[in-house]
Amino acid sequence: MPEPTEAPLTLGLLDVITLRVPDVAAALGFYRDTLGAVPIEEDPPVWARVRLGNVDLGLHQGEPGAGGPEPSFRVQDIAAVRAHLRRRGVPIALDLHDIPGGVMLVFADPGGNVLAVTQYGLTAAEAAARQAG
Repeated sequence: MPEPTEAPLTLGLLDVITLRVPDVAAALGFYRDTLGAVPIEEDPPVWARVRLGNVDLGLHQGEPGAGGPEPSFRVQDIAAVRAHLRRRGVPIALDLHDIPGGVMLVFADPGGNVLAVTQYGLTAAEAAARQAG
């Protein structure tokens, strides 16, 4: 007689993406003041949690590691986001570039964590022209 099979595990919605940052207060300031994140929890110097778009990011004190998560957020006007990041002196890791169906921009937070923004329905050349115009 075959053994009964166990039902697969069912997980709920993604709760939080945790990023390691060397300075929680500096990271909190960047995400709040530069990217418009809403602080949810603060326990400096060890932890903070912010809501950015529809995602919660946990900012945990520690050294960022290579190959960590790379959250990407959809935006309505990538040219405006690019201009905003440049005005704030945010390092652009990979400038406007075409991806299937759209354009992406990759940048880093003060701790070196990589984030991206994506806009679908246009090319990198079109996005750059919007910013220039």
